[in-house]
Amino acid sequence: MTETAEAPATPLSLTGRVALVTGAGHGIGRASALALARAGALVVASDLDLEGATETERLIRSAGHAGVAAAADVTDEDAMRAVVDDIVGTHGRLDIVHANAGVLMAGTALTQTLDEWDKTFTVNVRGTFLTARAVLPQMIEQKSGAIIITASVSGLIGEPDLAAYNASKGALVNLTRQLAVEYAEHGIRVNGICPGWIETGFNDPVLGHLDSEELDQLVGQQVPLGRQGTAEDIAPSVVFLASDWARYITGQLLPIDGGLTSM
Repeated sequence: MTETAEAPATPLSLTGRVALVTGAGHGIGRASALALARAGALVVASDLDLEGATETERLIRSAGHAGVAAAADVTDEDAMRAVVDDIVGTHGRLDIVHANAGVLMAGTALTQTLDEWDKTFTVNVRGTFLTARAVLPQMIEQKSGAIIITASVSGLIGEPDLAAYNASKGALVNLTRQLAVEYAEHGIRVNGICPGWIETGFNDPVLGHLDSEELDQLVGQQVPLGRQGTAEDIAPSVVFLASDWARYITGQLLPIDGGLTSM
């Protein structure tokens, strides 16, 4: 009979670990950075918008936790390598990465401009790929690591007026699986989260034209729990997937959508 390891210590803790969160200047990225810090990780909150990242650092530190802001363009390979080199040079390791940076631009196959299509894939797919490429050498050397990719329910289903976004998030769904299979032998786990409608302003290009009554009606029709989610609804799953409690989970996509994809 195969010997099983002991269950992880309770409560869930990330003490002693170093985490990088991209797109941490607002929304899901900020909530994730705060939650990882509360769980004990030292968090590097990176964003193209340094002001936003710095505010996330302030919130982490004001709560008594360890956080650092960094300016980073996920679409720039040299910039991502520099951020990772700085983290490893300063802290000696990198245990957790939440690859969260992304954009949403509405459009159909007939109305989406090529510039919008290219930018969507550049940020969402190339940016996530370059983030993984930057962090994997250190995690391979450590023989451990957890990468959490922000995909979307938009990568699991088809939606009107979201041609580029649906396609890019579908790519992230399978990139998550590919990375998980490729790097499992090095002790690296790769999982994805698939948020539904989250009330951060990110979905405004699609939902912004609706007044509050119309939005409530639409949400009521399509989301069994009857409300949009919040960034704080997403963050605990990131912490879980980063932790030893998820040590036998890799290559999985977790919908966090109030039941939307079950309709």
